[in-house]
Amino acid sequence: MRFFPLLWLACALAAQDQPQFIWRGEVDSGAILYLRGDKLEVKATGRTPVSGQQFHFYNQLPDLSDDARLEVRQGRGYVHVIDQPRLENHYTLAIAIEDRQAGSSPYSIAVFWNTSNREFERGGGRTGKLVWTGRIDQEALISCQEKRCTSQAVIGAPVAAEKFKFSRALPRRDVDVNLEDTEGRGEIRLVEQPRERNNYTAKVSIRDPQGGSGEYSFKLAWREAKKKESIPVMTAGRGMIWKGLVSGNVRVTIHGRSAFSQILGNAAIREENADFMQPLPARMDLSPVIRTLQGRGSVRIVENPTEKNNYTLVFEISDSGSGLSPYEVELDW
Repeated sequence: MRFFPLLWLACALAAQDQPQFIWRGEVDSGAILYLRGDKLEVKATGRTPVSGQQFHFYNQLPDLSDDARLEVRQGRGYVHVIDQPRLENHYTLAIAIEDRQAGSSPYSIAVFWNTSNREFERGGGRTGKLVWTGRIDQEALISCQEKRCTSQAVIGAPVAAEKFKFSRALPRRDVDVNLEDTEGRGEIRLVEQPRERNNYTAKVSIRDPQGGSGEYSFKLAWREAKKKESIPVMTAGRGMIWKGLVSGNVRVTIHGRSAFSQILGNAAIREENADFMQPLPARMDLSPVIRTLQGRGSVRIVENPTEKNNYTLVFEISDSGSGLSPYEVELDW
C-alpha cells in the first residue's frame, strides 16, 4: 500500500467529510479501479499504463450491498462508478476514468461509504427488531421486508423450521439495521441494507460448512430517526462556470468536479474550461438552474442527477451560426 505526500493527505483529512479511500495517478486514455475490502487493482483501458499511483484506505470496503459515493478532486475527463458493491460481484466497487484528450493527465479521487450505524449513534426515535431462527443446510439467503421474512436456498436443502418475530414493521424508507445476537456453527452476514432499490428489504446470508443441517438464529435491530432529524432542503448555490468556443451541437456531462464534452454530429469545440465553485452532490433532490452568460445559441439541461445515471448532470449547447462562437454558461445547484 502506498501513501500520498504528507501535505496532500493533510488536506484530505481536513475536509468536512473524511473519505474512506483516496487515490491519485497519471492517466492516458483510460483506466478502471477495482476496490474490494482493503485491496486495489488498477487496469489501464488504453495502451499506456497508469503511472505515479498513490492511494490509501482509511476503512475497509465492507461486504455490504450499499452504494459508495465518488468525489473527483482533480481530472479533466469523465470519472464515474460503473459497478457498486453487490453480492454477485463479491462486493467489488469499480470506478472508470475516461480521458479522451491527448497525453496523460493527473487525476485524484475520494470515495465515501458507510462505516457505522449513524442512526443508533444519534439516539432518539423509535426502535425496532426482528428475531429469526431456522435450520440451514450449506447456504441460504434470508430476505426481510416490513413484517415478513422469506428464505431462499442458494446451495443445499430448503430452509427448515423457519420462524421469525417482528417487534414492529421495517419502515418503507432508508434505515440502517444492525445484525446482533447471531448463533450457529457457520457464518452469518448482513449483505444488504433496506433501500429503495431493493424495495426496503434487509438481506442476511448464512453459510453452513459442515455436513447436514445446523440450527441458526440472528436478530436485526434498527432505529427510526425523529422527524426533526430529517435532512433539510438545500437551496441552490453557484456550482460552476463553463466556457468554450462552440459551433453546432455539443453536450457537456458533469459529475462531481469533472466535466466531459461530447460533440454531436459535425459540431466543433475549442478552448473549453470548467471552473467549479462546489462539486455536484450525489443527490436526486437537486433543482439545477442553468444561465447563459454569453452565447448566440440556446443552452438547456437535458438530464438531471439521478441514481440511475450515477448522479450526473447533462446540458446541451445548440449553435446554428457559422464558425466558432464564445459561450459562457453558469450552473447552480
